[in-house]
Amino acid sequence: MKTQLLPSILASSLFFAINAHADHPAQESEDDDFLDFSLEELISLDIPDVTSVSRKKQRLMDSAAAIYVITSEDILRSGVTSIPEALRMVPGMQVARMNGNTWSISTRGFNYIFANKLLVLIDGRTVYSPLFSGVNWDVQDTLMEDIDRIEVIRGPGAALWGANAVNGVINVITKKAADTQGSLVSLGAGNEEKAFGAYRYGGEFGETGFYKVYVKTFERDGLAKTDGSDANDDWKMKRVGFKTEWKPAADTDFTLLGDLYEGTTRPALTIFKNDEPFAGDKGMQMLENISRDQRGGNLIAHWKKTVSDTEDYSLRAVIDDYQNFDYRVTEKRQSFDMEFQHYFQPIENHDLVWGLSFRRTWYQMSDMRNIIHRDENGQPKDSRQDNLYSLFAQDDITLNHHWNLSFSARYEHNEFTGKEFQPNAKLTWKVNDNRTLWASVSKAVKTPSVSETAVLSDNITFVNTGPSNAILSIAGNQKLQSEELNAFELGYREQFGSLFRLDVTGFYNQYKNIVAYVEASKCPDGSSLIYPLGPDFGICQPKNNSLISLPSTLINGLDAATYGLEIVADWQAKDWWKLQLTYSWLQVDASPNSSNPSLAYALKRNEWLVEDLNAKQTATLRSSMNLPNQWYFDFWIRGMSNMKNAGVPGYTALDMRLAKKINDNLELSLVAQNLFDKQRAEFTEVFSGLSATEIEESWYAQIRWSF
Repeated sequence: MKTQLLPSILASSLFFAINAHADHPAQESEDDDFLDFSLEELISLDIPDVTSVSRKKQRLMDSAAAIYVITSEDILRSGVTSIPEALRMVPGMQVARMNGNTWSISTRGFNYIFANKLLVLIDGRTVYSPLFSGVNWDVQDTLMEDIDRIEVIRGPGAALWGANAVNGVINVITKKAADTQGSLVSLGAGNEEKAFGAYRYGGEFGETGFYKVYVKTFERDGLAKTDGSDANDDWKMKRVGFKTEWKPAADTDFTLLGDLYEGTTRPALTIFKNDEPFAGDKGMQMLENISRDQRGGNLIAHWKKTVSDTEDYSLRAVIDDYQNFDYRVTEKRQSFDMEFQHYFQPIENHDLVWGLSFRRTWYQMSDMRNIIHRDENGQPKDSRQDNLYSLFAQDDITLNHHWNLSFSARYEHNEFTGKEFQPNAKLTWKVNDNRTLWASVSKAVKTPSVSETAVLSDNITFVNTGPSNAILSIAGNQKLQSEELNAFELGYREQFGSLFRLDVTGFYNQYKNIVAYVEASKCPDGSSLIYPLGPDFGICQPKNNSLISLPSTLINGLDAATYGLEIVADWQAKDWWKLQLTYSWLQVDASPNSSNPSLAYALKRNEWLVEDLNAKQTATLRSSMNLPNQWYFDFWIRGMSNMKNAGVPGYTALDMRLAKKINDNLELSLVAQNLFDKQRAEFTEVFSGLSATEIEESWYAQIRWSF
């Protein structure tokens, strides 16, 4: 089936469904409409309560943060097949797919392949990588049908969740085993989603125990090169997992869950190869069909004792293993996390939460062709171990029925910068049950990563300097300090009856000590420059006759201010039709923080890079229609303005999904994605060695059967 036929098929099916609706007697009046629709065909603006803002359950309407919830219904009706694609629903979240299995994801600025200012958790497990302070999105997966909700905080969350929750917190929460009983089969195929399938079974044991196990696999086609040919970065992955819950005593809950995964992809790389004779244009070669294998797993144990309605204890332990066999470097990483939390009310109107946490991470690195981990003397080092300790507390004070004040803070000790303190204060004015205004002042830090302090990145960044082309060697700097953020937010929410809801957030962020790359005064091997170009920079021994080598390093060289507006509007147009419009506007102003004249040009270059990395404006429109006879039609339009330094012009994309429930347990659906452009780039960059690829129009069909 050609992709171009999909809109026609979807339109024809929708026409059939609408005609069925037109013939339906429910057209006689709005009241009759309501009476004639089944519960399945009704729709509402209801959203679940949230827990990420204050580590306790509360109404989203009362939350003093820019929080957005992606519900399980949103995930299933959007047709997304991965967590990164689901995050495109979040207002202001900039999600860019860079190749078959690589995404750059950020909010409120600083998006890049090494986007490092978001903290991501899955069922309480931190999936942030200390190697580059980012997320390996390609291995963060689960059964999409079993995601209960994704809570996304835009803005700092470091006081409660830890360092690197600078621009946001993403908390993926899966359904309980008790809520996923019986069997579920999901199968699908398409032109890009070539084949995928999943099976889950849930059952009971003893008097209080529930469990579920699942298996999932997929094979996705590669993206396209800029000339339209296949990039050959197909992606295969298989995964198994389980979750079990039981009550050892009436006041005690225990949860144990885990996953194992294994997969492979073939991302095209554009790098300089030292181990082969010179070939290719200007010394850089595109390497294709090089397998990149990944495997890993995790195990989470969570114990909770409920003393009363106003007091409980919990303890969580996590073991995580990740192995990435990349051509540039092979990384094996294991980590152990433990966190204790205590909630209680020491005095009336005070909800106190405090806790302790500890993390140890072990690394082993080998095959360091382009990414070389080094010791303090600049020599290759194949292993390391890091520890992280932290203490946090929050006092949530109910002043009266309308006013609430919250103070929280976290103290951390890490291996890179030592002590860090991150406080937060929030004020909520609940005018009535349907109208809330809130304000927040926060401090958060992004600690330096292993790659920023102890890694030499060599032979993968090509710079066209005009008459002479150059390889940029970037050496980490062990003297880097944390990037600091002081954030100020104002928010307003109102529910207008049962048909319309508005959520508006304005923010102003001040950043200090943002990491920038500048020319270095020494070559990566410690030798002197062979041809100085200035007092602190120059050229190293050339790679070959046409390719000079420019050494560079990292410093805390920039300050920045970002400010913007985020709007979410939900409208229930009919009992069977819901619309959501989101819009965000973002401005980034950066400036060098050094008066050193030899760094002036380099820092100005970083300023230019940072300011034009992100789209200034993004918008989405999502429509969900529950049609008669259990037909369902959804469409989703996404728009993004120009991203100058990512090499991406503004674009608009359309996704559509048409589904038919044969009965309560069996559903067929047809999904078309990324319409309007046959193919398009979403992000390009030069610091990773990944070749530029483009996302394509796609379609897939799916059957979902529960029994």
